[in-house]
Order: sequence, then C-alpha cells, then structure tokens
Amino acid sequence: MNSTLVCIDVYTVSAGDTLYTIADKYDLPVSLLMKVNRITNPYNLQIGTRLCIPGDESQLPNPEQQPSPEMATHTVEAGDTLYLIAKKHGVKLDDIMRANPSIDPYNLMIGTELYIPRQ
Repeated sequence: MNSTLVCIDVYTVSAGDTLYTIADKYDLPVSLLMKVNRITNPYNLQIGTRLCIPGDESQLPNPEQQPSPEMATHTVEAGDTLYLIAKKHGVKLDDIMRANPSIDPYNLMIGTELYIPRQ
C-alpha cells in the first residue's frame, strides 16, 4: 500500500469518551489514533481535546487533484484550528492541508498566512 494518511476529520473529546470508543467509532486501531495525535498516556484523555482522525488519502475523492490557482488567504489568529478555519471558509480540512504542505497542523503560529482553496 503506497498511500498517505491524512486528517479526514477532527473529533472533540466529550465526557465518557475513551480512545477505544473513539477508535471503534472510526474503525481505527487505538495505537494509530495515539500515534497520529502524539498521545503517550491513553488514560489521560481530556474533555475538549481535538483529535485528528486519520484516513487513507487514496480514499478521498480526486487525491491527485491540485488546488485551484485562485486562493484566498487566512491569517491565523489566537484560538484558530485548521478545523475551524476550514469550517469558516467552507472547505475541506484536507484541502487546506494540501494547499499548505509546510504547516504543522498541531502547532499553528499566530500570524501565519494560510492559503485557502476557493470552492
């Protein structure tokens, strides 16, 4: 298999959630969920934590499609997450990540200018 894992969804941890129940919901191994989200202690899951739900890039529609040359921009502000930015602009999280391959989705820096593909 020569595919790449990407964030296909973002899950916000709620009361009563465990890594097992979240992984089961998305049909993922707990170990993969831990690795992707850099979780070292599975028993210390905090309510409100946003978890990247990994998926296979080859299962996304048109994985070879390049972002449109016309892009909007978004300057990262305090409290921004890629999920919230994608929702605000009405685009898929994965599209933002493809348009900005050098960003660290877990460490967005305030003031960073992101390219947002126009739909």
